[in-house]
Amino acid sequence: MSERPGEWVVIDLGAAHGSVDEDQAPGLRQRRRAWRWRLVATATALLLVCGGAATASPPFRATTTVPAEAGASVSVAGDLLVVADPAPLPEAVTVPGGGAGGGAEAGLTELRGYALPSGAERWRLRLPSAMSHSASRVGDLVLVASRDSIRRQTGTTAVDARTGEVRWNRDDAVLTVPGAGVGLAVDEVRSASGAGRRVAGRIDAIDLASGRRLWHVRVPSTAVAHVVAGDPALAVLVLDSGRAEVHDLVSGALRGYGKLPAADYAPDNPRLVDDGFVLRHPDSRPGQRSALSAYNLDNIGLEWSRPDRVRDVRWSDCGGNLCARTPDGIWTLDVRDGELAFAGGDGLPWLPVRGSADQLVFRLLPDERVAVASGGTSAAPRPLGTLPAGNRDCRAGDGALVCRAADGHHLAIFTRPAS
Repeated sequence: MSERPGEWVVIDLGAAHGSVDEDQAPGLRQRRRAWRWRLVATATALLLVCGGAATASPPFRATTTVPAEAGASVSVAGDLLVVADPAPLPEAVTVPGGGAGGGAEAGLTELRGYALPSGAERWRLRLPSAMSHSASRVGDLVLVASRDSIRRQTGTTAVDARTGEVRWNRDDAVLTVPGAGVGLAVDEVRSASGAGRRVAGRIDAIDLASGRRLWHVRVPSTAVAHVVAGDPALAVLVLDSGRAEVHDLVSGALRGYGKLPAADYAPDNPRLVDDGFVLRHPDSRPGQRSALSAYNLDNIGLEWSRPDRVRDVRWSDCGGNLCARTPDGIWTLDVRDGELAFAGGDGLPWLPVRGSADQLVFRLLPDERVAVASGGTSAAPRPLGTLPAGNRDCRAGDGALVCRAADGHHLAIFTRPAS
């Protein structure tokens, strides 16, 4: 693979040819551990053992393709590929379980679930039409989110990942984290920061297996909500007043609370880490515009506060710390003391592959093949191989990559070719 920056051209594989929904914000300890072993398995399956990934023949091969017309909503949920047909079906057919929102005789959208990496169809399901649908995996369930024209989530349907049977449905969004059997059902609101950035009204903690409500709380105005994996699992609420509350996710018991400075609260601010969170907020110190401050989850106590030297970046999970990708390299924020470290790159960034929690990255080569690498939080990721020219809009699943094929009418499922 050439290392000369001038030979690289960078595109965004997330630029959709059809509706592609945003991935959920990165999770915490349990999600980090889950991704570590999943990525080891994926990297083992996809690794190109010969040198020079950019100059070798394409190391990833499309084992199969599945149909997906332009405008289809595409999601990868663990070992399942979910495709939502963009054209509503006119038939007035009763949806199993009522579907998201409960509309039984509205226009319908057909969802198809395919096994990865084989591409074998597992099930088909019809749900009330929406502007887009996306799917995420929680244990043996797939949570299908329906969204409106401003990308606000308007419904959630829990589907058995193996059979496609509807377990339950709600007319709101459900926040989850891997390893936790309880989620938070919330009503997303549109704000200056965009649809789904904040929640309002009543928040229900629900048992994900049954959809049964366990406890609830009502926020007086708007808030940001997080689900935190661990023992015990936690629900963290940051109200627009700056009050932060930490609840036991199963019982709802209040475990801690405190006051935070004024900030642009959003799902990625504060950014949760192992045992606390880091908040970006205006800095009252002379000559400073913004600050990064860390708080614990025990009593929302301040651990440290530092001027924000890289305020225009998006922080990502990075092995217990936070990392920020810039065109020149990678910033790493040590969450123990707020110290920043910088590792320079070659001037052109690797971009994250959707669904990989920023651990798989890509670049477009001069001949339009796509180079894929692991170690997304490193300034020098480790090459895994290349995809054939024309593939785009890729995302990672269990042991496979799924990309929009060059013909625009199919999705290609890639694994490592036979030796």
